[in-house]
Amino acid sequence: MKFRPAIALLSLLLATSAFAADPALKQLEPFVGTWQCRGTMVLDGPPIPYTATVATTWVLGGNWLDVRVTQMKTKQNPKPYNGRSYMGYDPTSKKFVMYWVDNTGGYQSAEFTGWQGDKLMWEGMAHMGPMTAMGRDTFTRSGAKKLTHTFELQQGAKWNEMMKETCTR
Repeated sequence: MKFRPAIALLSLLLATSAFAADPALKQLEPFVGTWQCRGTMVLDGPPIPYTATVATTWVLGGNWLDVRVTQMKTKQNPKPYNGRSYMGYDPTSKKFVMYWVDNTGGYQSAEFTGWQGDKLMWEGMAHMGPMTAMGRDTFTRSGAKKLTHTFELQQGAKWNEMMKETCTR
């Protein structure tokens, strides 16, 4: 068989366009960068204050937002909570997807439809040790340099706040 440069070029163009990032992903752009966060979390007792760095960057051809959360170890927070998330977009369902894993062995997968004004909320099953419950993360932006984030768990019909933080860059 003869090599045909036009067919090879067309095949290459089709293959690379199949992996192009969906334009909907631009909605996640407000998360990109490095954030300094202060907040409290509830584990088994009183709220624990913490500080954290959240670093986000586009990976895998701009199809996924890689989010790295690193809490600082302090006397009040001797076992800092650290995790990693990937956010992307499913063009078939027209929903954003989020996958989370952390240093406790916990994980979550969730979906969301995008920003509603200055608020973004995703929900999905959160798995923490022997417990599984519906989790909800709500982000509210205040301009380009400030975000508030709340994580809640559904217990029965009630949503309980487990974490609340304010992040700035």
